[in-house]
Amino acid sequence: MFKDLLGFSKEIFQNRNLLKQFSVNDFKARYAGSALGTFWAFANPLVMVVTYWFVFGVGFKAAMTDGKYPFIVFLLTGLVPWMYFSEVLGSATNVFREYSYLVKKVVFNIRILPTVKLFSALYMHVFFIIIAFIVGIFNHVVPDLHVLQMFYYLFAMMMFLTGLTWVTSSIQPFFPDINQFIGVIMQALMWGTPVLWSINQFAGHPTIQFILKFNPMFYIVQGYRDAFFGEQWFWEKPLLSIYFWAVTLILLVVGSIVLKRLKPHFSDVL
Repeated sequence: MFKDLLGFSKEIFQNRNLLKQFSVNDFKARYAGSALGTFWAFANPLVMVVTYWFVFGVGFKAAMTDGKYPFIVFLLTGLVPWMYFSEVLGSATNVFREYSYLVKKVVFNIRILPTVKLFSALYMHVFFIIIAFIVGIFNHVVPDLHVLQMFYYLFAMMMFLTGLTWVTSSIQPFFPDINQFIGVIMQALMWGTPVLWSINQFAGHPTIQFILKFNPMFYIVQGYRDAFFGEQWFWEKPLLSIYFWAVTLILLVVGSIVLKRLKPHFSDVL
């Protein structure tokens, strides 16, 4: 089991140039048929951010945070990791069907295809991290050294997504409805993750806080905020870190087994 994981790491390194080229081509290909091209990759998320800010921050003026930071900055630091997570999960789940012509080639190592989606979505992710910094500075929120751990949380999210998408992408050729299932789950999961609200809203309900922390994306979203606002270092919450990496390791092991066993049958259903 762990030998497969080490083998995958080696494959990623050996195919790093191919992955880079694939990710660039994949990013461009999604908008190749539209007149404005990759503009839409950035326009759609920007509209979503502005909509959430206007509805909850300006319109309803909902008390969804503790008011410690400007709502637009708080919102962005939650949406940035969430948009990356949802984009990768949605696109990587369908990757073997999308690249079915490569799946049928015996010589091509299809195990790297979900990773292509990880890197393809990274360009937009970096763009929105920069936007968050700019908006933060305009709102007098300047990150300190804690921001360096954003690299750690990005790596953690990519590892979690790798294991998760190995499972979902392996099942998708045999169960196409998994895309719709994930779409429904993601809608509910977003509201169960502190993307738009602060966990401090449940300060008087420790049981609810405890349950919410079982969501692995809680660790990532909260981690991005800790990095941006300089709240705490990741090693200051050892139990959450151990839990997250235990779940991630289980997903990686299960994902590698599922992919290995189902891969020989992909060409029969695609």
